[in-house]
Amino acid sequence: MKKIYFYLSLLLLLPMITFFYIGCKGPEKETDVTEAPPEVTEEEHDAAKIADKLWEKMQTQNYRNNWKMWPGKGSFYPGTEPHGTLLTTYMNEPAYNAIANKMEQMPYGSIITKENYTENRSLSDITVMQKIEGFNPDANDWFWARYSPGGEIIIQEKYGRTVKLAGKVDGCIDCHSKQISNDYIFTSPLSEEIQETRESKSEEEIP
Repeated sequence: MKKIYFYLSLLLLLPMITFFYIGCKGPEKETDVTEAPPEVTEEEHDAAKIADKLWEKMQTQNYRNNWKMWPGKGSFYPGTEPHGTLLTTYMNEPAYNAIANKMEQMPYGSIITKENYTENRSLSDITVMQKIEGFNPDANDWFWARYSPGGEIIIQEKYGRTVKLAGKVDGCIDCHSKQISNDYIFTSPLSEEIQETRESKSEEEIP
């Protein structure tokens, strides 16, 4: 008889114990679900292929010997971030003519190759701009790529994954868009009007 009373007491206490436990435990926290890093997009894959062909073209044309340096610039002129401390910039014929003749816009096919050097003239990397018709109208159809001295596309960590610096490179576009009126070009004006504006500002800065 005592055992029956004992078991009945347990049955009556069990719901109370369960309710007390759940109340003290509180609501369960939502589990943080981190999305898996996205795969390489088709656009990134295509950009890498274009960058590889661009590097091959530069080597085939032997740009160091056959292309001209930027007008008015020689080897190892002072550079600024995010490029090297010293720079040497080569241009294929369409790009060079656009600068030399103040054509206002770089024609399609223009290639600008900037070698970025450290203070002791050690080549750190090479940044290239190529104008490709229809590639990216939002940025005047410029294609950007950054290579190691050996021609490998440089990579960086972005969005939780490894991204190749080729194609629509955000950092390049954001920086060069400050010169959107000069076809995204910093070093020299592409028109007489822009040149006069720059010279006027330089004169104003002289104390």
